[in-house]
Amino acid sequence: MNPPALNFQNGYKYSKTKLSVNFNLFDLHDSKKDDNLRKCLRVYGVLNQYVDRPKEEMVEAYKQAIWLNKRLARINTKLKKEIGLEWKKKWVEIIPYKISQSAVKDWFCGRSSLPLIAIEKLKVLGCEDEVREIIQNVKYISSTTRDITKIPNVLISDVAYLSGLILGDGCLPNDYCIKDNNYGYRVSIFGGNKSFFEEEIVPIMTRLFETKNVRLYYDKTCWRIEKQNKAMFRFFTKIIELHSGKKAINARIPKIIFNSSKEIKVAFLVGLIDSDIGKHGGSLGCTFRSEKFVEDLVFLLSQIGVVSRKRGTYIIKEKYPQTDFYIPKREVKALKDILYQNYLPKSKARLETINSIAGFR
Repeated sequence: MNPPALNFQNGYKYSKTKLSVNFNLFDLHDSKKDDNLRKCLRVYGVLNQYVDRPKEEMVEAYKQAIWLNKRLARINTKLKKEIGLEWKKKWVEIIPYKISQSAVKDWFCGRSSLPLIAIEKLKVLGCEDEVREIIQNVKYISSTTRDITKIPNVLISDVAYLSGLILGDGCLPNDYCIKDNNYGYRVSIFGGNKSFFEEEIVPIMTRLFETKNVRLYYDKTCWRIEKQNKAMFRFFTKIIELHSGKKAINARIPKIIFNSSKEIKVAFLVGLIDSDIGKHGGSLGCTFRSEKFVEDLVFLLSQIGVVSRKRGTYIIKEKYPQTDFYIPKREVKALKDILYQNYLPKSKARLETINSIAGFR
C-alpha cells in the first residue's frame, strides 16, 4: 500500500487521508526534565494488596495493575530463557537512571509502578511486541505523588475541544521551584462565566482524565480552572503539542489536528469559539498575537469547507502585534451547519451569537 499523500502548510506536514490518531504514551517522558527516577511518570501497576486504602472509583486502574503484572511475568519468563537469569541486570544498565535492586523487585511483584522509560527499554532486549501490547492497552499513568490519571490513548472530540479551549483562553505553566528542585505542572483555563466552567468544562476534565480536585476559583479579574497534574500537562504539551508557558506570540494549531478527521477538527475549532472567536466586525472573528496562528486557522477552516480571512497585522501601543481574523457573514451559515452536524459549542452565548449572525433563531 502506498503511503498517504502529503501536503505542507506553514511548515507542517499533514496527510489528506483521514486518520484515527492513536497516541504514543512514551511521549509523556521528558528526559531533560526528568533528571532522576523519582520524577519519571509511570504506568500504574500497584496491586491491591499493596494499596493502603483501595478506592472504588479506581477499580479500572487496579484491573490495569493486574493485567500489567501478568504481562511482566511473561516477559520475565521469556527473557530468562533467551538471555539468562542476569537479564534484569542488563536491562537496568540501559535505563538512564540509578536503579536499586529492590526497586526492580518491587516492579515485578506489583508493589510499585514501572516508569515509562523502563518499559520502553525492554524493546532493546527483543520485547518489541510485548512493549507495543502494553503501551496500546494501558491508560492509567501515575507519579511518585500517587496521583493516578487516566490518559486518553486516542484523539477524541472532547480532547480536541479542550485543546482548543486551552489554546484560546488557557495556559500550561511549567515553573521551576528551586526549593523542591522540581517543576510545577499546571493546566489552567480562564474565563468570565462561572456556570459555564462549573457545568461544562470541569465535568469534561474530570471525566476524561478520571481526576479529582480540579480547582475553580475567582482570580482577581476572572474565573480560573486549574489542575496541578504532571501527566495531564505532559499530555497536552508532549502529545497534543500545545505550547507551554507564555504562548500568545508563539501559538500554533497542533499538527495532530491537521491530521485528524473532520469531527475532530470541528471540535477543536469549537474550543476556540468558546474561548476566543466571537462577534467581530458584524460577523465572527478575533485578533491574535500570532500571525502564524491566524494563517493556521484560516487553513484549518478551509479544510472543513469554510472560507475565512487574515485581514492584516497592526501594532498596539507601538509594541504588541495583532493579526485580525475574520469569518465573512455569508460563511457563518455554512459554519453553523457544520457545527450542528459534528460538535456544538458548549457556551450557550456563543451558540446564540452564531445562530443570530447566520439568521437562525
